[in-house]
Amino acid sequence: MSPSASSLSSQDLASPRDQAMRPLRVLMYSTYFPPEFSGAAQQALMLARRLRQMGHHVEFVTVRWRDLPEHDVVDGFSVTRLYAGRGSKHRELRLWSNLCAYVWRRRHDFDLLHSHGAYYTNAIVGPLARVAGLKSIVKASLANDDLHDVGRNLSGRLHRALLHQVHACVAISRDLVGEFDACGLRKERIHYLPNGVDTRLFRPAAADDRRALRDELGLPADQPIALYAGVMDERKNIEWLARQWVGQRAFGTGARLVAVGPQSREDRQGELLGRLRALASGAPDLFELRPRSGTIDRYLRASDLMVLPSHREGLPNVVLEALACGLPCVAADVSGTRDLVQHGRTGYTYTPDNAQALAVAVSEALSPAGRELGENGRMLVEQHFSMDAVAAGYQRLYASLTGQH
Repeated sequence: MSPSASSLSSQDLASPRDQAMRPLRVLMYSTYFPPEFSGAAQQALMLARRLRQMGHHVEFVTVRWRDLPEHDVVDGFSVTRLYAGRGSKHRELRLWSNLCAYVWRRRHDFDLLHSHGAYYTNAIVGPLARVAGLKSIVKASLANDDLHDVGRNLSGRLHRALLHQVHACVAISRDLVGEFDACGLRKERIHYLPNGVDTRLFRPAAADDRRALRDELGLPADQPIALYAGVMDERKNIEWLARQWVGQRAFGTGARLVAVGPQSREDRQGELLGRLRALASGAPDLFELRPRSGTIDRYLRASDLMVLPSHREGLPNVVLEALACGLPCVAADVSGTRDLVQHGRTGYTYTPDNAQALAVAVSEALSPAGRELGENGRMLVEQHFSMDAVAAGYQRLYASLTGQH
C-alpha cells in the first residue's frame, strides 16, 4: 500500500474543530445516477447525505440517459443531466464540451469537483477544475477497470495526462492504491478512502425480527437463505453461481439461493435473465429470482448468508451491507472483496469459478460457526467502514485541498 494511504476507524469521526470549518460547496459527477442503477452512484448519494448533515452543500451532474429530465431533484439534491454524443465512438467529446460549459458557467458556485469514477471520460475533471479555479478529486471504484488502459494506447496516454492534472485520487481498496501508483502519480496525491455503509440502517436482526421479515418478504421460515444481491450480469458471475447451486443441490446444506437485483444494461435482450428464470422455475426450492428491491436491508436481515461470485469488484457495497447486518459472507477471492471478507474471520473466500472450493466455503459459513463470523464482520464495519468515518475522511480531504487545515 502507498505510504500516503491510511485506514479509517470510528475514532476518525469529525471533531468539534472539523465541525467548525467553513461549509464547502461540492459538485459531484457520476456517469450513472438514479434512477439508473449504479453502485458508485449509491455510494455518492450516501456520502452526499452525510456531508449535507455536516453542513456542506452538494449538487450532482450526470449523463442524460433515455428520456430523463435535464434538471431534477433526487433526495433533495439538485441533479443536472448532460447529453453525451450519439455515436459509438468518441461520445466523450460531446459530454466533455457540455460538462466544461456547465462547470464554467457555475464556477463561482462550487469549491470542488468530485468525480465518482476515474475512467478516461471522468479524468477531464482535472484540467477542467484547474481552469475554473476549483479543486478536483477522482475516485476509482473498480479494480482492473477504471485505470486498466492507462498509458497503453493513445487514449490511455491521454488518460494518464489528465489524471496528472487531478488534485487528489481516491482509491477504495488497497489494490487500487497500487493501480494509481503505477500511473506515475505523486504519492501525496493518492488517498485510501474506502466505501462506507450506514450502520444504523444495516444492522443485525434478532431471531423474532428475522422471522417477521421472512413472513413479510414471503421467504420460507424454516429453510436457510443464502442471498445474492446485485446486477444480473456476466461480471457478477451470477449464472455460474446459480448453476452450481442447483446442480449440486445447495452443496448438501438445504439452503435456498435468493438472487435480488435488476437486469443488466449489457443484457439488452434479456437472454441472461431468461436463463436465470428457467433455472429458478426448474428448482424453486433451491433458487429464486427476484427483481431489484429498494429495501435490500430487509433481505439481508432475513438471510443467513451472503454470496458474491464476482470476477471483478472495487469494494462491494453489498458485502459492506451484509457484514453490517452480521451476515457471514462467501465471496470469490478478487480485488476489493478480499479487503472485507477475511477468510475464517468474517467469512470465506474461494478461487473464482472453483465449484469445489465454493461448496466448502458455503458449508462452513452455514455451520454453527457462521454466527461468530457475522459478529466479527459487524465489528470490522463499525471500526473501519462506517459512513460517518468515511464522510469525515472526505471532509478532511476537502479541507486540505481548499486550504482549511
